[in-house]
Amino acid sequence: MERLNPLNDFLFKKLFGDEKDPKLLISLLNAILDETIAVLTIEKEQLNRDTREEKLGVLDIKAKTELGKKINIEVQLLDQKNMVPRTLFYWSKLFVEDFAAGSEYTELQKAVTINLLDFELKELVNESYHTKYQLHESQSKGRLTDILEVHFIEFPKLEKMKMNVHNPLHRWLLFLQQDVSENLLEEVIQMDAMVNKAEDKLMKLSADPETRRQYELRAKALSDERSRMGEAREAGIEQGMKQGMKQGIQQGMKMGILEMVKSLLETGMPLAEVAKHTPYTEEELRQLLRENED
Repeated sequence: MERLNPLNDFLFKKLFGDEKDPKLLISLLNAILDETIAVLTIEKEQLNRDTREEKLGVLDIKAKTELGKKINIEVQLLDQKNMVPRTLFYWSKLFVEDFAAGSEYTELQKAVTINLLDFELKELVNESYHTKYQLHESQSKGRLTDILEVHFIEFPKLEKMKMNVHNPLHRWLLFLQQDVSENLLEEVIQMDAMVNKAEDKLMKLSADPETRRQYELRAKALSDERSRMGEAREAGIEQGMKQGMKQGIQQGMKMGILEMVKSLLETGMPLAEVAKHTPYTEEELRQLLRENED
């Protein structure tokens, strides 16, 4: 049976977003955050997704620890060129969404956003595959607070590094790759009981006709959006080239006329007479000559 792509965000949510069984999500989060979460409540989606871009691009999982820390984890398969500001915007909504009017600010709980990206961020071009951001003083690097925490995991960067099956995060990231080798996946499964459980769940979901139908619909919607973005980008490049050529031709014509004007002026012909041989007025020629001298 074909192994479906766990990074398809619809399937990812089916795997890790089960409110009745948060154990897989707990194991994944412990590996990403390098901590020990024992109890986790997976919550229903409350953040409003209003635009077409948001509805297409976001299938996330929101959870809360027993100490009240809020965690949002999502998969992003398309680079819509706005990931950083989007992340901060949705982090802020997560941070204050259940803050009641009249409450004390000290009651605000830590909010953590985790982004699993199937593309590389240009802002992180020199960074590792997994980055973690908090609020620090720019010179001393002293931390102001740990109440804000943002993680990015860029899957394309994994292709450039050697994975370590003894690293819990690496084991989960190997599981989440569709093209992982069978031998390596088997080694990971033998080492990690929770990854083994996740693989069993993935196989059962892959065998379910309705899940496959929804999976394929989601994959098609993302593929269509990727094509639309590519067409829009190509159209923009083409328009830019046309505009550049037009401006270049116009600039070339202008420079040619100026050279002719200078030659006529050198013969002693008055500027007013020279203007009759060009598409410009006498005053416009005078201005062009001044600009050319500058």
